[in-house]
Amino acid sequence: MKSRKRKKAPGRVPKSKQSQISRSKEEISDTEPTKHARSRFRDVLFGLVACLTFFLLVEGALRLVGFPPPAEGGDPFVGFSGIHLLFRVENGIAHTAPEKLKYFNEASFKVPKPSGTVRVFCFGGSTTYGHPFDGRTSFPRWLQDLLNAADPQHTYEVLNAGGISYASYRILPLVKETLKYQPDLMVVYTGQNEFLERRTYSGLMDKPTGFLALRARLESFNTFRAMQTLLQPFTSADRKTGSSPKSSQDSRKPVLQGEVSAILDRSAGLELYHRDDAFSKGVEEHLDHNLRGIISACANAGVPLILVQPASNLKDFSPFKSESSPGLSAADKREIMSNAARLQKLVDSGNFQATVEPIQELIARDPLNAELHFLHGRALLKAQQFDAARQAFVRAKDLDVCPLRCTSVLENKILSVAKEKKTVLVPFKDALDRKAAQSGDRSGIPGNESFLDHVHPTIENHQFLAEMILEEIRKNEFLESRKTLSRDDIRAVFDNGMSSLEPEYFGLRDLNLAKTLRWAGKKEEARFALQKAAEHLPDNIEIHKMLGSYYLEDGDYEKAILEYKTAVALSKQDPELMFSLAVAYYRSGKTHDAEEIYKHLIEQEKPLAEAYGNLAMMHLEQGLIADASALLKNALDKNPDATVLFSPYALALALSNRVEDAIPWMIRAVDAEPGDSAALYNLAGMYAISGKTGKALETLDRALQAGYSNWEKLSRDPVFHSVRNNPEFEKILQKIR
Repeated sequence: MKSRKRKKAPGRVPKSKQSQISRSKEEISDTEPTKHARSRFRDVLFGLVACLTFFLLVEGALRLVGFPPPAEGGDPFVGFSGIHLLFRVENGIAHTAPEKLKYFNEASFKVPKPSGTVRVFCFGGSTTYGHPFDGRTSFPRWLQDLLNAADPQHTYEVLNAGGISYASYRILPLVKETLKYQPDLMVVYTGQNEFLERRTYSGLMDKPTGFLALRARLESFNTFRAMQTLLQPFTSADRKTGSSPKSSQDSRKPVLQGEVSAILDRSAGLELYHRDDAFSKGVEEHLDHNLRGIISACANAGVPLILVQPASNLKDFSPFKSESSPGLSAADKREIMSNAARLQKLVDSGNFQATVEPIQELIARDPLNAELHFLHGRALLKAQQFDAARQAFVRAKDLDVCPLRCTSVLENKILSVAKEKKTVLVPFKDALDRKAAQSGDRSGIPGNESFLDHVHPTIENHQFLAEMILEEIRKNEFLESRKTLSRDDIRAVFDNGMSSLEPEYFGLRDLNLAKTLRWAGKKEEARFALQKAAEHLPDNIEIHKMLGSYYLEDGDYEKAILEYKTAVALSKQDPELMFSLAVAYYRSGKTHDAEEIYKHLIEQEKPLAEAYGNLAMMHLEQGLIADASALLKNALDKNPDATVLFSPYALALALSNRVEDAIPWMIRAVDAEPGDSAALYNLAGMYAISGKTGKALETLDRALQAGYSNWEKLSRDPVFHSVRNNPEFEKILQKIR
């Protein structure tokens, strides 16, 4: 019987085929997501490449056209309105840019670096510069001489890149700039100038460190800075969005001028310095950032770096400015300082044994007064309690509210960063302590035997620092040194260098020292240095000018006139010196002579705005109000930005019964010089006359804060008649009294 084949049901798949199909479906289902993932990855990658390409094209184009200028990038704490390069290269020679010579020594070198040349850059402030001399006696010069003596097979160039008043945030861009000139070693001495320029760290100190680092990195790109520039009109404080100007300002870092604008350069000078813990904390963090930036830049370029521990005069230089502890009444402050003056005389007379305990009692009442701690240190020093004296002097330095000497906090910051980053640090401060003790001063506290003023070392100690740097170079094998120099070799190098200096050089030292001390408010110390300078440089114009200003301040007008006459003759009728002579004539009562000089000055091709102002004030005193107004209006038409004329013109308008017109001009005068107590006082008087009582009292209080202290004038001045019975006016009078 034949077997009958069973017909397959339509659409039915054998089991073996079913398993194959099932496996195929599984494989398809497994591969499809993979294909989709790969596709998405390619799309994302393509997008990233496209974005990166677009960014690079935009960045390249912006860099090519130089927009925006790289003035603010790289520092998360501050920006700069414009930074000029230190060196310009012309015909293969780099030389100090002319606009930088006010702050730097002149220097030049070949680009590219010649074979056999070893190049070292030294950075810092006025100590590196060589002030009060110049680069001819600073440690970079002596280091160059020592290196060339130790290795005659090479030519050593040690280039002085020390800038007067330059702080670490201005040094960092210089380090980055000079790395392209093939340096073999960098030396940095910084820490003394960190408080010289006013800036605010508000809104930055509460940001995490990572935020500041990211911001610094982003600001290195032109694209990021271009976006900031374009968006600024929409984010500035003056937009009417309801946000206060203060909060908007807090979110932006301050922008400093392209060159140093020291607080002490302003007319108010020391008066603008006050105790500010937030500012001090910001300075500390900013120094930390800058040190790390310098170290990182050198490390990335493969260039060795040496830091120098900053040193200061402790025992022979009093604080620049002291402020009493908060909470003390005016009567308490007067009593404490009166007692301090009495104890000062006892210390000076040698009766120091009876002063230590009373001074400690004063410090207990006013613990933040830097002057009291300095007085304590002097008494302890004479009592030969050297460790306690050092602590007192250090405390005085650290409490100085005008800290032009490196504070202990900043000293420790330099030490800690150098240690953490394994950077060579020359222990200059510690070495000067030992050197002072070895020189016969058993206290070992550095003072005038080591420094010319508060921080600038003697020439001998510049040489000493150069030796210390040379030893670190040898020990760390940074540069070749084929010969170990003996003491006789070193002495011969230094003697040869000193023999090249002319006698007048030392007169210039004393003159520069006098200018620095006067700038810092140390009048008596400056006078002593100036008298020494006059012995070497009898025909120096600057010396006669400064002596004239001293006599003028002291009220010795005849001597002031004599000095200014000499300066004018030597300068061949310099307008500014003629102006000073006119001031001396006026104060001596010789108003006719003063008026003649002022008239001569305003008739010149480039008249002095100050001459217009003083001549107008003389007219006002003589009752010639119309003449004064016309004179000032004419001057302002020619020079509308002459800020020295704003206040006289406002007074002329007020005396012409145009007080409402006068107020805007006096506001402009105050804005131009916020610390001018006289301008604030006059503005308050104008508000009082115009019936604006609240503004009058508020502005008068600002005048007191700026230093106005003439109680007798304020108590009788008729311009304040309308507010005299106001309780707030009585409070202001009490503050002065």
